[in-house]
Amino acid sequence: MPSDTLLHDDEVARKRALDVARSYIVQAPAGSGKTELLIQRYLRLLAVVDNPEEVLAITFTRKAAAEMQFRVLGALQLAALGSLPSQPHLRQTAELATGVLRRDAERDWRIVTNPRRMRIQTLDSLHASIARSRPLLGAESAGGTSIVVDADLRALHRDAAIATLDWLTDSGEVNDAIREVLVHLDTNTSLYVDYLSRMLATRDQWLPFVGSGLLLPVEWAALRRQLEGNIEIAVRRHLQETHAALHVNDERSLVELADYAARNLCEQGHADHPIAQLQGLAEVPAGSVTELDKWLGLAELLLTKAGTIRKTFNKGQGFPAGEKQQKERAVAMVQSILANERITPLLHAVRTLPPLQYSDDQWQVMLALFRLLPVAVTELQRLFSEQGVVDHIEVALTAGTVLGSSQSPGDVALLLDYQVRHLLVDEMQDTSAAQYRMLEALTGGWEAGDGRTLFCVGDPMQSIYRFRNAEVGQFLLARQFGIGDIPLEALTLRRNFRSGGNLVAWFNAVFTSIMAAHDDPKSGAVVYSCLLYT
Repeated sequence: MPSDTLLHDDEVARKRALDVARSYIVQAPAGSGKTELLIQRYLRLLAVVDNPEEVLAITFTRKAAAEMQFRVLGALQLAALGSLPSQPHLRQTAELATGVLRRDAERDWRIVTNPRRMRIQTLDSLHASIARSRPLLGAESAGGTSIVVDADLRALHRDAAIATLDWLTDSGEVNDAIREVLVHLDTNTSLYVDYLSRMLATRDQWLPFVGSGLLLPVEWAALRRQLEGNIEIAVRRHLQETHAALHVNDERSLVELADYAARNLCEQGHADHPIAQLQGLAEVPAGSVTELDKWLGLAELLLTKAGTIRKTFNKGQGFPAGEKQQKERAVAMVQSILANERITPLLHAVRTLPPLQYSDDQWQVMLALFRLLPVAVTELQRLFSEQGVVDHIEVALTAGTVLGSSQSPGDVALLLDYQVRHLLVDEMQDTSAAQYRMLEALTGGWEAGDGRTLFCVGDPMQSIYRFRNAEVGQFLLARQFGIGDIPLEALTLRRNFRSGGNLVAWFNAVFTSIMAAHDDPKSGAVVYSCLLYT
């Protein structure tokens, strides 16, 4: 049985979620009644606003939007009949629906017969409606066009990449940039087109950094420092995780064998060998970027090229022929150290970590890409215009341009700010960085205590839309810092109404050990939140 404390906390969280004077972010795992809670919050809000359009509910898929609207209408219809379900949570929904009907009668909404007044829509449809409000761009980029996806979209990306090659006939910076990239790829145009196509498919991620590609040298230098800083953070994080996972019962033996192998390789004239970097090793390397060479040496010493546990040693690893005792010690040491299955893939992945800094040649290629990528975007937009199509990213980018930013909202954002007083967001864990910026712009004019609220629901443990640039780390950051200037009180639901007690117990036992020990927004690592069964 679950503890009374956790059960009480769950009940308190569900009650607090219906306080429509406050903004919340709710972590709601599968089977916890998340949709029912969203509906209850939505009904509670409808009962206090002047117009139903003041409440905007955003879901991630059309199916989810349709389900929510269907269930809201169902609750209103049951309430109109005076029907009260026996289940406590459904009864509460019906009572909230009764409150909406009273408000409906006062304001003459007639919402049951005119459900279009309920603003329950997908993020993509919200983007499209905002984009259409821009007089000049809306007709070309959103309104009157169709959304293209999958194979058709990939073909457009490819055509846009190929079209950039036409710029080789002109002189200037773009010509120079294309030549620089092609030389880097050994003039392999097929590879050039493939890389550029894939970049266009994720342009919402890099356009905020690249912009028009026309930056001053001092701005490029700042960007280089920023990008190299991000690389260093990623490398340090991986080394720290590897260090934490490495458990050595006899550190002295490891140090002695590593030094032994390194000295032999140096004596053989192989001072540049990764294992040779372990010469003079006094202790297990720390999780620091300055120790990267030593970690590469350990990976080479303990693992095969394929990343499996090394079972034999020879002179290639610094163990000359005839040194049977040392080889046996090394095999036993490897078996002991790598008994923890978690360390092997982490240690092998050290080999794929990038250098901490770009070489000057690499940076020149990066500069060429920064100049070339905006041209590829322009070619893609031209194809969109010619064929009367757009993709979801283009609609979102247009909407973002219209909305402005949280510090400088556009006219449409100010209009929406007047119309929308309460915003509900479903499946928050599957929201991309660009969509978070949209939420910041939408709420940019909001102030604490002005009666407007933001309510976000999601489960970072089941994020599935990384292929559409979803960033689960954004959910963790929103829970910690809020969105824009809107602080969000964090709530967690734990009761599971869908699965049996044995299955819930299995989930708790298994996933607690599988998932991360600490939340990490940068890597998207999420701690497992144990469920309750009642």
